[in-house]
Amino acid sequence: MRALVALLSPHRWKGKLAEAERLLRAETPPADLGAKLDAWLASPAWELRNAAVKLIARFRDEGRYLRLLGALADRSEAGIVRRNAAEAIAQLGLRTVLARTALVRALGDPYWEVRSEAAAGLAALFTPAEDLEAALLQALFARKRGHSTFRGEKLNVPFSELRLREANFEVRMALALALGHLGLSRAAFDALRALAGDDSWLVRSQAAVAIAHLAGRLPDLFPEARICIERVDRLSEGCVSYFIHREVLGFVLRAAAEGPAALTAERLGSRYLCPKAGWNRVRR
Repeated sequence: MRALVALLSPHRWKGKLAEAERLLRAETPPADLGAKLDAWLASPAWELRNAAVKLIARFRDEGRYLRLLGALADRSEAGIVRRNAAEAIAQLGLRTVLARTALVRALGDPYWEVRSEAAAGLAALFTPAEDLEAALLQALFARKRGHSTFRGEKLNVPFSELRLREANFEVRMALALALGHLGLSRAAFDALRALAGDDSWLVRSQAAVAIAHLAGRLPDLFPEARICIERVDRLSEGCVSYFIHREVLGFVLRAAAEGPAALTAERLGSRYLCPKAGWNRVRR
């Protein structure tokens, strides 16, 4: 209903949207920001609710952080609002149990940008844990027979019985990054090895960095990880004077040649690709 009201009366929100845009550029919040945020969060116009989510993050309004979690969890909310709520949670560094739960649930969101931001947010905010690894694996894979996913905190289903369920390449990129940060087991390694053979070179690059990252924590996997990275297809698209994918793989392999101790988050972190920043600029 609120979407219909907003659609039928778009002119009603122009002034408030212009005000919200000015506030997003402001250095300090106005005295009545709280009242504005409450009104805009209740607005039938998704654009105003979206602006309110951004402003909560912009001015770090701690009293309304729970509203971000609510926006992320509300599947009737506009997808872009849920997406920006997930991004705001990561930007604000909300390392709470409630934020963790909301981001894990968002891995199953129907909108791909929400799933991508949720995976990236978990990687940025939390430390490796079995339940997080399991949630990421469930986001990636489903059983070949039927439509049910595997259950439990551990992946005890052979990979031969699984199929890749995530169709969006940017989400697969984010899940590879998250497994690199949060993976704990052979199951995470096998998942990344599958992504290292992805049709998208962007996913393959992300998986190669993540495999090295994981091997730095699990040195028993290092010999196999190095072989896996060496076998990653280096071909990529792009009208640039160098191959980003090949450059990333070269960096990871040079680091791997120094042994597991060299595969640290600090050294590998800049080699994860960021879709929002573009990949025609290699970070040094």
